[in-house]
Amino acid sequence: MNRIKYYSPSDLSINFYYDRLKKIIETCDDIEIRNILDILEEYNILKFIYNGIYPIDLSNDQIKKAKIKFNKEVKQFFSMLTKEEILSYFKYFFSYNFKLNEGTSEKIENESIDKERCKYREDFLECFERYKLEERINEVDLRKTIEKYEVVYFLNTQFFINKYPNLMKDMFLAKVRNFEFLLDNYTDDRVKRFIPQNITKDEMYKFCEQYIEYEFTNSNYIRMIRKGIQGIKELKIDAKLKLKAKRRCDQIEKKIFNRKGNNVRNGITQNIVIFSEKKDYASSKEELKSLIDIEYLKQENSKEKLLDYTMYLNHFFTNNWILDLCSFPNLESSTIVRTLGVLSTKKNYEESFYFHSKNRLILLSFKIFQEKLQEYHDLRIEELIAHFFTKYSKEQFLIDWLPLDFAGKAEKMHIQTKNLFTLEEQIRKQWELYVDEKKIDKELFELEATPRLSSLKSLLNRKYIYINDKNKNIQTILNLLFSDQSDIIYINESLNEKDFLQLIFKNKIKKSDFHNYQQLNVDFLLDNNVISLDKEENIVLTEKQLFRISIISNIYHYGVIHYYYTNKKLGRKKIIERQQREIDEMIEEGLLTCENTLFAKPEVDYLNYILNNSEFDNALGLRNRYLHGSIVEENEADYLYALIVLIIYVIKINEELILHAE
Repeated sequence: MNRIKYYSPSDLSINFYYDRLKKIIETCDDIEIRNILDILEEYNILKFIYNGIYPIDLSNDQIKKAKIKFNKEVKQFFSMLTKEEILSYFKYFFSYNFKLNEGTSEKIENESIDKERCKYREDFLECFERYKLEERINEVDLRKTIEKYEVVYFLNTQFFINKYPNLMKDMFLAKVRNFEFLLDNYTDDRVKRFIPQNITKDEMYKFCEQYIEYEFTNSNYIRMIRKGIQGIKELKIDAKLKLKAKRRCDQIEKKIFNRKGNNVRNGITQNIVIFSEKKDYASSKEELKSLIDIEYLKQENSKEKLLDYTMYLNHFFTNNWILDLCSFPNLESSTIVRTLGVLSTKKNYEESFYFHSKNRLILLSFKIFQEKLQEYHDLRIEELIAHFFTKYSKEQFLIDWLPLDFAGKAEKMHIQTKNLFTLEEQIRKQWELYVDEKKIDKELFELEATPRLSSLKSLLNRKYIYINDKNKNIQTILNLLFSDQSDIIYINESLNEKDFLQLIFKNKIKKSDFHNYQQLNVDFLLDNNVISLDKEENIVLTEKQLFRISIISNIYHYGVIHYYYTNKKLGRKKIIERQQREIDEMIEEGLLTCENTLFAKPEVDYLNYILNNSEFDNALGLRNRYLHGSIVEENEADYLYALIVLIIYVIKINEELILHAE
């Protein structure tokens, strides 16, 4: 027997329970209640019924009859329990060695008991709260029964913390590893727990110190403490705690890497290849590759064309001209991978394996490009950037930028890097002045503060297009169409795909093929004109629907779409105009919104991750490090990142000036 358990409307195990669910509902009059597992199974069946999840061939009368009967039986069962019985159930569900007395009304056979009681632990606690069993159990009695059990089961709601505050505090502080539940609350992917509110900050600080020194501490949590956690309320992670965490982290890593015979690897490998000849590049099947065309660089000496060459390096910009170095979680990692990945705080910039790989590719590409510029033309990338802000801008757009003084190549690398980050601030301020005043006044420049990256404006109208976060319908549409956790991607073992669109593109799917609980979502897509039905009731897409899906697909995967480009870097004007008309309509309908900024939101996040410490707990913070007096060692990657950031400014500003002039 595999008893019915309700988890969520989207849980893939729903189909597995359908036969038993149907049988119990059809024969509810004949069901005999023998033990608490029978009652908790009925409690779970009620969850299925209340969520409209049951076999479609069951009649409304059958559903109504079962609902009335099960509600009555569950309520009656818990209303009649004595204090002793309630406490015995706590022992039964939370102690593996406990068996209910023969003298009780319980007759639980050996039907994988451990599995069943683990399955229904949370349901028992829900019923304890729902049917007010705390009125029969005081804190002293409960302490005697559960004090040695794991506190985690009682932290899913505020209920036990409110009703039994001292017991919950003592149980929480009794085991050092419980500190991880606090840290989980500041991560994106872990289950959130309620923490006893009567634990003082001093007590939690000491508890944190204990965890850092704990023999079985998790290095991922230690790294979180070392970096600091923005917004944490339960304690202050000061410099002393960070230092203790850093030393403990170093100790753990040293132990791992020094372990005899241990060959530590990330478990995932990714080849990164830079080709120097077109034919080798074209024939390569590597996903992360780039071309530094040696023959082209030897022959080309135009600074403008050499600068232009960087724009088309693989994985630098997307086909829609959004910076491709950004992290795109919906595109680069599945929900499961993100859930099971390295622990991260809520204020964490998502760093997937793919994200780091494509950034390494660009760093290596710029390194080789810099070397070849010097070898063939005695030029540096710095000189190409200087050319853009002097001769090119003056000739093409009549803009007089204030001088940008680059450090000489004879300077130490950390001096050059610091200089580049200083220039980044200068360019940022000058661009803001140009957009506001249409000229760059030196005296005004010296009085203005450096603007935030997110506040830099655009010369263009409706430049970046986003999903309207206030529109619940479009959020639901995105999840149903593109998420690997969508409720309508699995019909049966032979009809399922990783997302809904692939399901209907690869198969002829009718609305009736979906289960009744799924058809509500299909109806939602039909009602919102996202999909259509043909004469044979097959799910199809019209040309307009396909166009709109293409737009929102781009936004779902990249977080934004550029109003002035399609998904091809050299998109045809007619296609761009058609896309713009569709976007305009969707903005009018409240599905999309637009912003006029120099950088798109994903680009701002990436640049903040590279440059600053204030936005993300795991930021590189290179600008802060070099401009705020830190002692830094020679680091080529930092230098290359600084160059890349300035090239990003050049590309974005050049794009603005060209499109604005059209």
